[in-house]
Amino acid sequence: MVKRRKVFKKKRIAAFALTTILALPLLSGAIGGDMSKSYASTLPKNPRRDSSGTVTWDLVYFGRYTQSKIGESEAIKWRVLHVDGNDAFLVADTNLDACTYENDFVNTSWAQSYVRSWLNGYGSESNISGNSFKNNSFIKSAFTATEEEALIATTIPVSNNPSNNASGGEATTDKVFLLSYQEVTNTEYGFNAEGSAEDPARVRVNTAYVNAGGSARQKNSKSDWAAAAGSADAWRLRTPGMYTNNALFVSASGNVGYDSYNFTNKGKIVYKGDSVYNLKDLICPALHLDLSKTKVWSNAGTVNSLGSYTKGEEPPKVDETEKKVEDDETDATYVTKDEGGEKVAEYTSTTTDGDTVVVPETVVRNGVEYKVTSIAAGAFKNNKKIKTFVMGSNVKTIGNDAFYGCTKLTKVTIGKNVETIGNRAFYKCTSLKSVVIPASVKKIGKRAFFGCKKLKNISVKTRKLSNKKVGAKAFKGTHKKAVYKVPKKKLSAYKKMLKAKGASSKAKYKKL
Repeated sequence: MVKRRKVFKKKRIAAFALTTILALPLLSGAIGGDMSKSYASTLPKNPRRDSSGTVTWDLVYFGRYTQSKIGESEAIKWRVLHVDGNDAFLVADTNLDACTYENDFVNTSWAQSYVRSWLNGYGSESNISGNSFKNNSFIKSAFTATEEEALIATTIPVSNNPSNNASGGEATTDKVFLLSYQEVTNTEYGFNAEGSAEDPARVRVNTAYVNAGGSARQKNSKSDWAAAAGSADAWRLRTPGMYTNNALFVSASGNVGYDSYNFTNKGKIVYKGDSVYNLKDLICPALHLDLSKTKVWSNAGTVNSLGSYTKGEEPPKVDETEKKVEDDETDATYVTKDEGGEKVAEYTSTTTDGDTVVVPETVVRNGVEYKVTSIAAGAFKNNKKIKTFVMGSNVKTIGNDAFYGCTKLTKVTIGKNVETIGNRAFYKCTSLKSVVIPASVKKIGKRAFFGCKKLKNISVKTRKLSNKKVGAKAFKGTHKKAVYKVPKKKLSAYKKMLKAKGASSKAKYKKL
């Protein structure tokens, strides 16, 4: 049982009415017509503060999550904190779920935490508790594969405690994250600069799903530990408390929770934080959205710091042809789709902790055969167990970051029909020694083989590459004495091109 705080008690206040948030209808039906059509009439803007101090944020619909009725998903509303070109920095308009920061009362950091792995669907190697979330995560529940592609993998800076500078660990790269103390006191995002101030901009209310316990309801059966739907409640930050077995939170009143004894008796604000195992600080996730992916988001009106909402457009329609499927026979999870009458599947993650993964040419689900045509972005990112990977001949695309940081990967067989190798696809696969790039390849992304320091034998069979079709630093950091075997008629051109893309000056070039 989690102990209640002795020095700071959360106020549970009825705040913003949830009528607008929880009464959104779930739209269904496949997206039809011109797929390039924008589903949002205008791009969102940065927060605005008027002469009276009232802040207004634009809202967008993006993704779906259980909110009012367990078992049903509804459009998620996000507040726009900042827009930079097509990069929109968003935070949820409500507390969306319940999850502990850590799975035990231990010293931890954002980089090692249980909650980071759960938000992003990382494997057991990514957190100190050794829990795998490849098949049970926020990101997989909230977003389709197409929506997930619109998430921008972002460098998450270290956030130290503002009182004693307790270390926030190390920077990470994530698609979904928690806000930091520094972010919730950033006036550019519409927040009060003082963490101790009761700022309505920081107030978040619960959904009915959160009130029922959310994803963590099996950990705490007590029915009154989360405030009612439509009432304000505390939510977790990624910043550590005074000690690294604590983490900061925003109270139901909108201030960052602090030690009131120190403040009252010593005149010093001490941001002590809560136990990392405390379920009572809820999850209000943040992310960066690529606004150029116009079919996955829409304008959802505005909200101001007085709690007033304006109505926006309808949420984007769900692509009913896209379904997530777990296949026990191949120990993998796929997303299956109907593309122009062809049944295709994308390999999204493995469900085994084994060191060998084989992607089949087809997968059969419910009597329907699907061609496995792609490896999803980040499918094996930071997997520290996989050593051998073989892909079927129907695979055409290897997604961005697909094997990013797979430091034990020693052997990979790229499918003979692969056309695209994504950005950072094999980034810092430091044990990889050889690779054959098949004749079908038309494009190699930026930093595709960056930092593969043991990669010495590289056969480039394709004749379809050029400077424009190979990204910057694609071969930077490969073996200093790497041997590139290339088509006879491309020897001169490829030698020049490969050097420009990072190949060592000591590398050798031979004819295939």
